[in-house]
Formats: sequence, structure tokens, C-alpha cells
Amino acid sequence: MPLAFLKQLLNPLKPVLVPVWNSAHQAGWWLAEHGDALAYGRREFCNNCGCRSWMLLQKRAIPPRLIELWGLSPVQASALARKETLSCTRCGARLRSRRIAAELLKQFPAETASGPARSIAEWVQLPRAQALAVAEFNQIDGLHQPLLALPDLHYSEFFEGVQPGQPVQGIRCEDLTQLTYPAERFDLVLTSETLEHVQDLHQALREIHRVLRPGGLHIFTIPRLPGTVSTYARARLDPNGKIETVVRPLLHHPGGDVGYPVFTEFGADVREILQEAGFQAHEHFGPLTDSDFAQVWVTQKT
Repeated sequence: MPLAFLKQLLNPLKPVLVPVWNSAHQAGWWLAEHGDALAYGRREFCNNCGCRSWMLLQKRAIPPRLIELWGLSPVQASALARKETLSCTRCGARLRSRRIAAELLKQFPAETASGPARSIAEWVQLPRAQALAVAEFNQIDGLHQPLLALPDLHYSEFFEGVQPGQPVQGIRCEDLTQLTYPAERFDLVLTSETLEHVQDLHQALREIHRVLRPGGLHIFTIPRLPGTVSTYARARLDPNGKIETVVRPLLHHPGGDVGYPVFTEFGADVREILQEAGFQAHEHFGPLTDSDFAQVWVTQKT
């Protein structure tokens, strides 16, 4: 049967066939990911939602194009997939989100009748957490939902072309390089995979330092590759506000050449940069290795 005739025959069926095809792919991925979790016994207590759940490794979340452009080895690509997935089937919290959760429970311990809170879902209901002024810049998958129970949570996203402080469909716009919050407003600032997309890293760190109260914490994750000695600019804005590539290729997350442009590539000197910005800096769940990319930074305003 000629190919052109077959296409003509199937064309009217596309509205039916395409959803069926996509559903079949989704079902296949679901079975493979759950089978993988079962095979490796990845049923764990989730310190975000407080449930014992399967943790799903979703390798398809890391596009081949990102692996190619960032120059990841197979081991590194697997480490990135674990960081960006290993998602709780109950709440969707990724590994990096759950490691941030672990630091929140550690840095701001809160007692229940039966002992220290073991999950963020439990923690946010307690007076110690409820008293905190928290800024969450860009939604942290899984962790964001329980944080909404905090009465002094200030959640924002960056929207291109929107004046900082203005709402977009009910969500506040904030630019980390020119925050609209007053000085010493927050006890805690949270970011995850955000700082690399900020056009001026040093200005962003100054602004985070400004809005934190003395002794306040910035807890965050950033992408970083083993072997990168010094932090450097991959891109910058020219005087006309257009992105200018400094180091090719221009890298985007999460797709490699699609998504948000990466302005900063972080190196082993991150601690020194944070200290220069006025923070005491500690890296947890480290050190960074080819097989573990999911470190969490805890910095305190000095």
C-alpha cells in the first residue's frame, strides 16, 4: 500500500489515534518506573508528605540534548536523573526537594507530642514553623504544597517583562536582583535550581542577604558538575537586554537548548563566593561526585 495513500487513510483518525498512542506511552512509562522501584526496593518514608511511598526514577526527565550539551557521562546523567526525580508517588517531591525538607527539619526542629516532627506536612502545623517568615522564590516541586500552610509564606515567580512586586494570575513576580521586600524581612529564603538562571549572581546574593534577618538562612540547590574548578558566566545580557553567549553552547535547563537560559556555571569555589557575599556556607549531602549531584547548601547571614 503506497505510503501517501496510508497517510490519507489515517489522517481522519488522528484525533483518536494520537491520544491512544500517547496514553500507551504513558502507561508503558508508568509500568517501567514502578517496576524499577519495586525491583530496587525504593519504598521509603517521605520526609515531605509523611507517607511511606515508592520513589520513582524517571530517566526520561533528562533529555538527550541536555546530556549532549552539558557533556554528561552516563554515570553523571544517571546522577542528574536521580536528583531531578526519585519522586514520591504520594506528593511528587523530588530527591532535591526531600533533601531540602531534611534540612528544614534539622535547622528548625519542632516538637510534637511524640517527638520531633518527621515530615514537612507535620512541621508546618507546629508553632515553631508557623512563626517563620519564609520567602520561596520559584516553586519547589512537592515541597511547595505543604509550605502553603505557613501563614507568613511569600511565594513568587519571575515573569519576563513584568514589574517586580506585581501579580500575574495571583502569583507575585519577583526578580532576585531587585527584590521588592524590605530589609530583614525573612527568617528563611528557599530556592532550588534558580540561581543559575539569574543574570547577575552577585547582585542576587546581595539582595537575598539584604532581605534576611540577622542569622537568617538561605537553603538552596544549584546544578554543579564535578571537575569544574571555578564559577564562570555562560551568558550575560548586552546593553540592549539581549542574551549574549560567553561560553558556547548556550545552555538551557531543563531541555539543553530549550527552557531557561543558564547564566552561571558553578564551580568548586561556591563556598568562597557565598562567604564574600556575607554568608556562612555549608554544603550538605556532599561531597559532589559523579554519582551524586543532589547537594543542599545552607547559608546563614552573618
